[in-house]
Amino acid sequence: MSSSAPNTVSESSNLTPPPRPEEGGAGSPVATGTIFDIQRFSVHDGPGIRTLVFFKGCPLACLWCSNPESQRFGAELLFDPEKCVACGGCAEVCPHGAVRMEADRVQYHRERCAGCGRCVEACYAEARTMAGKRVTVTEVVAEVCKDAPFFVRSGGGVTLGGGEPLAQADFARSVLMECRALGIHTAIETCGHVPWPAIEAMLPWSGLFLFDLKHLDALKHRTHTSGDVDLILSNLERLATAAASVTLRVPVVPEFNDTPEDIRAIAERIASLGITELHLLPYHRLGQNKYRLLGRPYSFAAGTNVSHEMLTRLRAVAGDAGLTVRIGG
Repeated sequence: MSSSAPNTVSESSNLTPPPRPEEGGAGSPVATGTIFDIQRFSVHDGPGIRTLVFFKGCPLACLWCSNPESQRFGAELLFDPEKCVACGGCAEVCPHGAVRMEADRVQYHRERCAGCGRCVEACYAEARTMAGKRVTVTEVVAEVCKDAPFFVRSGGGVTLGGGEPLAQADFARSVLMECRALGIHTAIETCGHVPWPAIEAMLPWSGLFLFDLKHLDALKHRTHTSGDVDLILSNLERLATAAASVTLRVPVVPEFNDTPEDIRAIAERIASLGITELHLLPYHRLGQNKYRLLGRPYSFAAGTNVSHEMLTRLRAVAGDAGLTVRIGG
């Protein structure tokens, strides 16, 4: 399937956010979902300059995940003890006993944390930050609309990522519908590990699907991601059959899927589905420090990154299957 997307924003599009419904009014309740970030001026997540909305929660647990704060669905606290000045303000406001002063040092008992965020508000040293907040569709769309002039000039738009946006399918669909009504190009990043109806519901509203595929081997996929590759492949086949615009993306991870044989198998599989574009995303360790802030170990033990020479070789291998191949998003 072509990766080009027709629903680009135009100069004449109505870019004024829709009026916000009254809370508790007679109409439908305001749809809400949980996100953990909105990133502006992204150029790696679809055509043009894009606003990337990070949804919280993911059905996979990839060992190399660069956004570990995206995996769990609830709000989470990131705590950097190196920034902590032991002022005790966090302990004074914590209603759950998760933060205590012990021997003039702050002790954080993560298992007691309810994610209320009061300690974050009290921390002037910025040692504490919260990942995850509940927002309305209207709030998200209003943020996206701030970047509308950049969409017009670049052919960009909004991309829903994460985490896994289709794990909050109703909320994701509502955001896409509102953006499309405003003439904004829409895209979804997905790992495909969701029930098919969650994907099917997006077909009228997403101009592009950026579909991640990690490996074809079921055992290797499960041990490294905890996910069922058969479900992912089934959804990918159905998505391609539905004539959706699909770009396949493969995170190239050392000692997992970085051999020519791995990439050739993936390239030939997607080419057989009529998908024509493949992006090879090089593994990196930029998110490793987040595991420390979340109090989790970084359990992926690969020693080195994938070299540019190897990525160039893998691009040529995938190109032999008739694909248009890019290194990076």
